Amino acid sequence: MDYLVECQIWGVTMRNEFNALKFSLTCKIWRNMNGFTQRDVSTTCNIATSTYAFIETGDRPPTMAEFSHLCNLMGFEAAEFFKSPEKTKNG
Repeated sequence: MDYLVECQIWGVTMRNEFNALKFSLTCKIWRNMNGFTQRDVSTTCNIATSTYAFIETGDRPPTMAEFSHLCNLMGFEAAEFFKSPEKTKNG
C-alpha cells in the first residue's frame, strides 16, 4: 500500500508516494536476519512494541519520526522507500 506524503519547501509542494509495503517487508526481513525481536527494535527506536508490530505488518504507516529512527537503525536511506517526487509550484 502506498501513502501520499506532502511537504512544502521554499514555496514548492513536494508530493511523493511512500511504499509502505516495501518498508514493512524490509523491517521484518532486516529484523529476522539480525536476530532481533519486535521488542528489541521498538525499544531501540523508543516506540511501543505494538506500534512497531503494526508498522511491520503494514497495518499502519510509520510517523516521520518512527520512519527516521527505523531507517537509521537499519542503515537505509529514506529515499529507498519513496517513488520519484512530483513538484508543483504554489501560486
